Amino acid sequence: MASDLDFSPPEVSEPTFLENLLRYGLFLGAIFQLICVLAIIIPVPRSHDSNFHIHT
Repeated sequence: MASDLDFSPPEVSEPTFLENLLRYGLFLGAIFQLICVLAIIIPVPRSHDSNFHIHT
């Protein structure tokens, strides 16, 4: 019974070009989303420009 078990690693084919493109595209998309979320959360200090006046 124990001799029936096969503990060899399964054969996994190499990823194709489209699978690699999808993987890295999703990875870059996730990084872009994190940057966008951080841009909303973290306030950016604004420089106070004294030359800018609104005349009404």
